[in-house]
Amino acid sequence: MVMARRKYDFKPDNFRATLASKLYLTPKQRLTILRWFLFVVLLVVTSVLQDVILCRFQLFGATTDLVPSVIILSCMIMGANTSAIFVLLAALGYQASGTAPGYYVVPLIVFLSLLLSLFRESFLRKSFSSVMLSAGVAVLVYEMLLFVIGFAFGDTRLDRWMVFLITGGLSVITLPIMYPIVKTIAKIGGEIWKE
Repeated sequence: MVMARRKYDFKPDNFRATLASKLYLTPKQRLTILRWFLFVVLLVVTSVLQDVILCRFQLFGATTDLVPSVIILSCMIMGANTSAIFVLLAALGYQASGTAPGYYVVPLIVFLSLLLSLFRESFLRKSFSSVMLSAGVAVLVYEMLLFVIGFAFGDTRLDRWMVFLITGGLSVITLPIMYPIVKTIAKIGGEIWKE
């Protein structure tokens, strides 16, 4: 005799775990991972943009230095505490990409970014102009220190100091263009230093 199935018999749930649910990440952690992933994508895109397209446009022999500018700008927007590890890893990635002038760019970018970001957080008002001032000074000092170190190691000549200064100026001009992109990415998944 076959028994008819009752309406209230136990039925197991059809639960299929996704990869994201197996990682046990909170929504805030997922957004933070998305933010850092988008910063990596931004650095790759700016590196390709700088090395493929912008290198063809020269002004008195100088072109922009876009990747260090984006790294420094992201540090200024997010603050030194949040972006310290990112700046170190991004500077290492920039140096490892082969487009950096030498191994000395890593300590230069990290030191200047964090120092001027701490200065900005401690002494300046929270505004767009303080971000541009701090990032602009950091980019110009970075370019001039590149010239000094390159001259000390014999990589450049003394008469090329103006080219480094123009490169710094062109890179400072790109900062307001990159600001909305970097700030939008920095808002994803958590607190940034509010403007």
